[in-house]
Amino acid sequence: MDLFFPTITFIIFAISVDLGLNNMQTLNVNFSSHCQKFKTLLCDLGLDGFLLRNFEGNNNNVYYLSGFSGTTGVLLITKDGQFLITDARYWTRASLEAPSFTLVKLERGQKMIDAINATLVMANLGAESKIGFESHQLSFELANIYLKEIKASLLPVANLVEQLRQYKTPEEIDLIKQACDVTCEVFAQVAKLIEPGLREDEIAFELDTRLRKHGAIANSFPSIVASGVNSAVPHHKTSTRVVKAGEPVILDFGGLFPGGYCSDLTRTVFVPGASPNPKMVEIYKIVLEANRQAAKALKPGITWANYDKVARDYIVSRGYGEYFTHGLGHSVGLLVHDPFDYEKFTFEEGTVVTNEPGIYVEGLGGVRIEDDMVVTANGSVSLTLAPYLVF
Repeated sequence: MDLFFPTITFIIFAISVDLGLNNMQTLNVNFSSHCQKFKTLLCDLGLDGFLLRNFEGNNNNVYYLSGFSGTTGVLLITKDGQFLITDARYWTRASLEAPSFTLVKLERGQKMIDAINATLVMANLGAESKIGFESHQLSFELANIYLKEIKASLLPVANLVEQLRQYKTPEEIDLIKQACDVTCEVFAQVAKLIEPGLREDEIAFELDTRLRKHGAIANSFPSIVASGVNSAVPHHKTSTRVVKAGEPVILDFGGLFPGGYCSDLTRTVFVPGASPNPKMVEIYKIVLEANRQAAKALKPGITWANYDKVARDYIVSRGYGEYFTHGLGHSVGLLVHDPFDYEKFTFEEGTVVTNEPGIYVEGLGGVRIEDDMVVTANGSVSLTLAPYLVF
């Protein structure tokens, strides 16, 4: 069964996606380059070293600087050295993933604080050494323990690694592009399956399993499938609602792929079997044009506020301003909402950001169209080539 009735066609782009985990390109992120740039920041701040802690996989900055993907570890990075403290579970893995780091084994029963102090001695750093730590990554309780028990002069610093993560290297962009290619192909496959009588959660299952089949190691976030009146809820929690002919279905999903980088794609489709509400067709066209105008405006030097304003002003001009209820997009990288200081920094070459205008009318339905964009030297390019609808 065709997904769309005869009066609707796709805008088709040339997509070449080599699917399957075994066929995905193997790309190596230059972690040493990341680490060297970080050391430059340390020098600029007059710091002798910096501590980064990953516990239960809650800090992607450790991976970004070292390549170590284990869930527990501490990095000590100095002006001329780098150390990784981890336990026996990750000892062999750490030596493979972070070969440029000096490994320090956290012995069974040993306190991490004691291992940190021992590593400071190895690095020839003493009580007067100025050591930064990620204040935004530690609880108040743990920060107090650090300040009391670590034998150095500790200085809280927030979002230092995040300054680097805002702008992606060519290798990182290639990994995100691979993730986007597979995600777009999964959309094309699942869109053909949608028909009246399917449940939202059944459609989400198809998205999730096909992402895994084609190489994803996890979802970027829980897949959103929002049909009918549920599509008027921007972040609807996928339910057991049965989709009906002619109504909109928002598919918002993405995968986390080998190499650690994410994709994020949203397309709105209409269930075959009946003509969609003309008002929803009108809304779709407005959202698509807002997406196009924002894509044209995205270039080096533009502020977040001005980028958002392009899409928002167009939607306001068409009378739906009050129904565009969220920001235009967010940074994408190791996290689907990767760090970016939207108030302080402008978008520059290497920024990867989503372009996702939406209109949501309670009781009627909603439309969102989302692409992952990379800022280039002269403008921007879409990394997501999944087709749109044209009426």
